[in-house]
Amino acid sequence: MNKFWIVALETFKRNVKSVTFIVMLFAPLLFIGFIGLSAFIGSKVADTDTVAIVSENPDIRAAVLSQTALDIDKNITTVDAGKKELEKGNIDGYILIDEDEQNIVGTYYGNSSLAMSDKLQLTQILSQFQLAERSKSLGLSETEVASLMAPAQIKEKTVEFSDGELVEKKDDKFARMGVAMFISFAMFMIILMYAQIISQEVASEKGTRIMEVILSSTSAEKHFYGKIMGIFMVILTQIGVYILTAVMAFQVVKNQPIVKEALSFISIGEIMKALLGYNLIFLLLGVMIYTIAAAFSGSLVSKSEDAAKAVVPVTYITMIGYFLNIFLGMNNPKNLVFVISSYVPFVSSFTMPVRIANDTVSAYEPLISVLILAVATVLLLRLSAKMYRATSLVYSDEGIWKVMKRSLTLLKYEKAV
Repeated sequence: MNKFWIVALETFKRNVKSVTFIVMLFAPLLFIGFIGLSAFIGSKVADTDTVAIVSENPDIRAAVLSQTALDIDKNITTVDAGKKELEKGNIDGYILIDEDEQNIVGTYYGNSSLAMSDKLQLTQILSQFQLAERSKSLGLSETEVASLMAPAQIKEKTVEFSDGELVEKKDDKFARMGVAMFISFAMFMIILMYAQIISQEVASEKGTRIMEVILSSTSAEKHFYGKIMGIFMVILTQIGVYILTAVMAFQVVKNQPIVKEALSFISIGEIMKALLGYNLIFLLLGVMIYTIAAAFSGSLVSKSEDAAKAVVPVTYITMIGYFLNIFLGMNNPKNLVFVISSYVPFVSSFTMPVRIANDTVSAYEPLISVLILAVATVLLLRLSAKMYRATSLVYSDEGIWKVMKRSLTLLKYEKAV
């Protein structure tokens, strides 16, 4: 078997069997499961406040009783009765509704504040009743009131030119934007989880001083490439497990009302169409270039304990790309800084998918960005392999920059020779 694949498979097997990988694999699934279970249980056992509605106008009281989802004690009709039941703890509060010639005012009396959702619901009910009363006093019909209250409409149509004619096309921006932000978040989490692992993987053997033995059987470059491939296979394994889990989970919940409602606005076909293509390419290239950068950082230290410090720059670059999406991509994807960043290697893997989702790119711009990112990935891989070869037998406690300077000097010397 090729020595490259021997190193790759050995790195892969060692990492997938580690406790760290098992924890990283199942922790997000358990967390999501816990959140889902908590929400489900909470919805079933939620304790709804019991309140009373008090008003001298029976029409207002009847309107509230018929429209609200609150747990109402209908036997309480006066303020005195409400106070007594509140003091005994039989109700959580009562709502006193007063009216004058102009306004309807509801005042809640309780041991704690009324839930915001309940407050908004009551406000809406009383506002509708107030509007109806005012329209009657002005002699307006229901049709006239509805006409006055009708909001202005703004319609959007996504169009394209076909054979010189303007034609309407299906707007799948919501799906594309959702997938782009999901890709951004997934890449952000993958890099944060694996950057230090990759750096330690490369630095650990230098720390144990066994590189002389390894380099006697294979080249430093081939050993480095094998480690990169092994870690990349670990990452793909974790992604594959999540995809399989998502497919299985969807089969279980696809008939749930909330899922059906969501699918009425967006189809699985639109999601898959947005996921495949440039988004997938940027995800794979982005993970690859950050993996190489983390390995390069690890090659500059002699002890695995220093690996965490070595990958700090990689982490910072990751955060820059992710937060550019959050603060600019979602609000102003045409911002000049955001546009420029979509061509800068490392950052472009985050920002270009969002520009594509927002239709702020021409047909050739994503291709240019992909080519720049791919070339940068290859160049970084070759440079990292050369630096790894130069630093593989350098056992120094000096800082990273001094080690890098010494390695570059060695590379220049080898090239001159």
